[in-house]
Amino acid sequence: ATTFEGFVPDDDTMTCSSDAHLNPWVEKIYGVNLGSLFVLEPWITPSLFYQFLGGDANSTAMDTASFCRVLGPKEANKQLRRHWDTWVTEEHVARLAATGINSLRLPIGDYQFKAYGSYAGGCFEGSLEYVDRVLDWADKYGLQVLLDIHAVRGSQNGFDNSGETMDLRWGSTVAETSVGMVGVESVTFEHWPRRDAGWMGAWDRRTGKYPEVDWANVNATLEVVAAIVDRYAAHPAVMGLEPVNEPWNWTPLDALKRFYWRGYKI
Repeated sequence: ATTFEGFVPDDDTMTCSSDAHLNPWVEKIYGVNLGSLFVLEPWITPSLFYQFLGGDANSTAMDTASFCRVLGPKEANKQLRRHWDTWVTEEHVARLAATGINSLRLPIGDYQFKAYGSYAGGCFEGSLEYVDRVLDWADKYGLQVLLDIHAVRGSQNGFDNSGETMDLRWGSTVAETSVGMVGVESVTFEHWPRRDAGWMGAWDRRTGKYPEVDWANVNATLEVVAAIVDRYAAHPAVMGLEPVNEPWNWTPLDALKRFYWRGYKI
């Protein structure tokens, strides 16, 4: 087996021996998550999404992908840069450190390293410089950072926090029960009962399984893992990397474990 610094991997069992990480963790983590900085979630940053109120399927953004698509890359990047400049600042990091916080979790999107779909054309241009800035601030104030791949191609859970809300059903309804709203047509959508997730492939709703794993998507995420390692492994503030956030409960476990294992060895 190939020997890495700190552990010896066994590909047959996907386990490690002589793993220094098994030693007891001696530092208690007091941490916060810097949500909706690079992966937008409307419930965290609603002010970015008020501009879409009253829209329909073609003019409403409710996640990062549709934010880029509806606004177009130029306008979206303009608004995002304003957001990056103000949502997390050096003052915020300094204040967190002063209150005893010693760790930050920083959600990032795979599209920051390799643009595709609605992210293409420059929507996230310049975003990695902002990642660098947060890491440098963390180092300056003695905080460690867990980088978290929060959004991956195809969506790992179908929620907005994956970058793309999957399987929406749009429709117009008449609000018959609301006081003062009888006969007023409103545009609505249904999402929660209709989830889907395409990172691992085309999900069969009838069986709750993936007939085939989309290894192209999985490999694309591993390429992003490698890009993150190349760029940030030596940064003094980086404590580790979370290779994917919250894959949903229908994710094929064997494929997911293999993804984790391959990512662990990068």
